[in-house]
Amino acid sequence: MMGSRTGKASMPDTATASPWGAKLRLKAMIITGMIMFVFITMHLANLSLGLHSVQLMEDWRWALSGVWSSAVLKYLLQVSLVIHFIVALVSLYWRNTLRIPAYDMAQMIAGMLIIPLLGTHVFGVMAIKELGLEPTYYLLLGQFWIVSPFNGLQQILMLVVAWIHGAIGVYSWLQARDGSARIMKFFYPFVVALPILAMLGYVEGGRQIISVEEGGLGYVMENDPNEFGPTVDPERIPEILEQAKYRPKVATRVSLGLIGLVLAARWLRLYRRRSGRVQVTYSGRLPTAFEADTGLTLLEMVHENSLPHANICRGRGRCGTCRVRVLKGGETLPPPSEMEAQTLARWKAEPDERLACQMVPNDGALEVQRVIEPDYSDLDYSKTKSDATDPVGAS
Repeated sequence: MMGSRTGKASMPDTATASPWGAKLRLKAMIITGMIMFVFITMHLANLSLGLHSVQLMEDWRWALSGVWSSAVLKYLLQVSLVIHFIVALVSLYWRNTLRIPAYDMAQMIAGMLIIPLLGTHVFGVMAIKELGLEPTYYLLLGQFWIVSPFNGLQQILMLVVAWIHGAIGVYSWLQARDGSARIMKFFYPFVVALPILAMLGYVEGGRQIISVEEGGLGYVMENDPNEFGPTVDPERIPEILEQAKYRPKVATRVSLGLIGLVLAARWLRLYRRRSGRVQVTYSGRLPTAFEADTGLTLLEMVHENSLPHANICRGRGRCGTCRVRVLKGGETLPPPSEMEAQTLARWKAEPDERLACQMVPNDGALEVQRVIEPDYSDLDYSKTKSDATDPVGAS
């Protein structure tokens, strides 16, 4: 799931959109993504307690899952989900190519599926509360294992998709930081073990609540707050249940419709873009030469031609690992943006060095040489300024 440093990177959107807009999107993506990652992490941790007992899951529900039902955190989560989705759509619009590594494609697809998959869970919990019930694990597991196993499978799929999306995002964020090797010693086991434990806890919890006659343990919750059923007016129950089915369908149609509109707008933008041709030559180790359309960043041109290139932050101008030394044709290049200049300064780059993910070559010829090899064999973070801006965060 995590992949490795193969040298391939996703296509950036920072060089084709305004630097200010790209920086704002980056901050919004990181902040909202971390909020949702914490939400999923706490839910998975709660599920993993099912390995012990359903009662332990319930005892910790208020701290791990139920806390997100508070007005403040519920609103924060909803806003984060919407903003994260919108930012992803904007980034998709500005992508100049969809030829991206497998892990980037997995993250992008997972991000687009979160709203359709999460909608059933969110609106289902809303319906439970509208019925005057408490969303206990005893109730939810009974629903997913006994009443509607299909919905249970859908919840599992939702958690897996959301976890893949979040884990890849956090992984990329951590990889672009100095000292990432030390952090990864803990992150790798965590990101693999937690969902496995959660799934095992979910299965064991289901086994406990299934009746003895059907092969389970027949667990019955003590002091069940839902013992007497819904407290809402019985006449409203059909309406609430119907809304619980209708709302996820609307959310799915709207989200998929927006994705379709963005893809159409992106196609129109690329179709109307005028482009010339540039001859690019790579010197040094792994020499190569190719022609490409102008209007793309150098990194996009490289990956359009299926060539390897170091780029830890995946084309966002933060890590500095895609630096190239411009040997010829530098006079035709536009000057570095503020973000690119900051990253170059942090690496104490030479005047002839640029970021492949940020510079957009013009017509003519360009000759460059990689500063860091695609396999990262010569990557040394000690060469950066110790007082420099964080390579990932607020720069």
